[in-house]
Amino acid sequence: MDQSTPDGRYGERRLLRNDVFELVLERILTGEYQPGERLRDADLTAWLQVSRTPVREAISRLAAVGLVETSPNRFTEVSPLDDGEVADALEVLRLLWPQALRSLCASPRLDTEVELTLLATRIERGDVDPAPGFHHAMAIVSAVVPNRVLAEALRAADLRVVRYLLLVPEARELLQRERVVSLVRALCDGAGDAEALLTGVLDDLDGVVAWRRSAAR
Repeated sequence: MDQSTPDGRYGERRLLRNDVFELVLERILTGEYQPGERLRDADLTAWLQVSRTPVREAISRLAAVGLVETSPNRFTEVSPLDDGEVADALEVLRLLWPQALRSLCASPRLDTEVELTLLATRIERGDVDPAPGFHHAMAIVSAVVPNRVLAEALRAADLRVVRYLLLVPEARELLQRERVVSLVRALCDGAGDAEALLTGVLDDLDGVVAWRRSAAR
């Protein structure tokens, strides 16, 4: 049944929820909201100029992917950067990304290819930093995976890993511009090289996680 109203407000409400989620997500991924920082509904509604409902929906989605921790009627805070949790997320990505990439290659889409090509060009020119560019490329791929359960599992694991890549200096150094451009172009071409390049990033990140866990003991 069509749930839209005559003036299209249903579509606007869906867009609003997504916008709130993406805006808060960006601040968490970039570290503007630090691990352990409290997120207050009143502050978020004042910043975003929205009602409490889309803010709570965004918080629920962020909790579902492990980026915030909540206690009903008590607090919401940004989840800590947990090396063990990132190691678990990497294991999930190792299992699921090859299937997602094969799905992309099996059913190429012109709009996806154009989007990835433009992204690669912008990263190469320096208009987009490599680490956010890597995140954008992974989001493009997961958005077109036809198996939505697979896409949701990828998204949850990927966001944990991406935040780690963006906020941990030793991890961020793994995403050199040339490396990210090569990966994005391989995704554009639907080449088997994409899987090997992505596996290389995950292997190197696994090494950083292991080093940090060892140093913390």
